[in-house]
Amino acid sequence: MGRITKERIKQLNDIGEDVIFERIMAGHTVKALLAEWGSMGWGTWYKWLDDEPGRRDKYDQVLKRAGHAYAQRAVETAQMATPETVNVARLQVDTDKWIAGKLNSVYDTRQKETTVTLRVEDLHSQAAALISQEAERAVIDAVYEDVTDSGDDENDSVEGYA
Repeated sequence: MGRITKERIKQLNDIGEDVIFERIMAGHTVKALLAEWGSMGWGTWYKWLDDEPGRRDKYDQVLKRAGHAYAQRAVETAQMATPETVNVARLQVDTDKWIAGKLNSVYDTRQKETTVTLRVEDLHSQAAALISQEAERAVIDAVYEDVTDSGDDENDSVEGYA
């Protein structure tokens, strides 16, 4: 790690993890904060995150909570819109809703896709199994008449056939 990167990481440490994370939860972007603090790059940011054990996990939780700030800002923007600002407000609301949905799945309004695969062979085999089950039920549920053989073969003949 170079001298400049170490100085910038020290600068972030001096600002403090709590202050940085509070600003992110309030809806400030990391990019804007890095620019505010002296043109820091993403590499420095991720090195700072990994510099302290558990900091990246905290950051992930902060991002999830930041989704609430973006959702709230979308609501406020929509409520404060006037007829003159409605088009700009709509774009701001859509952007904040999108960011909120990316940061926190609670706000993801996209329809979930479901894929269903059907094979004709499967349908035929299922239909055959159902027909077989119904045929078994019909045989089991049938009304039977007990017929016993009287032992007299003469009476068993049908007229015209002897």
